[in-house]
Amino acid sequence: MRALRRTAHQLWSPVSRRVGHRGTALLFFALVDLVYSASLASAPPETLASPSYVFLAQLLPIPVWAVVWLVVGLLCLMQAFMRSDRLAFACASALKVGWGLIYLVGWIVVDLPRGYVAAAIWLAFAGFVHVISRWPEPGGDR
Repeated sequence: MRALRRTAHQLWSPVSRRVGHRGTALLFFALVDLVYSASLASAPPETLASPSYVFLAQLLPIPVWAVVWLVVGLLCLMQAFMRSDRLAFACASALKVGWGLIYLVGWIVVDLPRGYVAAAIWLAFAGFVHVISRWPEPGGDR
């Protein structure tokens, strides 16, 4: 186990030094967004028939939602390695705020079952993204 941890550290250390703390956060957000995009794009029929997906599909087709998440994920991935990362943080936060508000409205207006749970999680995550976006990079810019 110790050897595995050492190997992981050796692989991650150069990347971590290159991107800094803000870039590392963007890599995490990219992972979340890209995985969520893939989950939307590959949702099985029984998932697409769930009340949440039916509601989302009334707003935009599910493949379009997948592309939105994909674009934000790729932007976070790309800007993790750049000095200027404000657009990625803004888009990551805005997407999660929008997603949370969609679920909140769905819960209030169309009685989306447990929409408040998804709303709370995504809005809290958006707040977390916003907090990290305000942190300066320790030791100056990347």
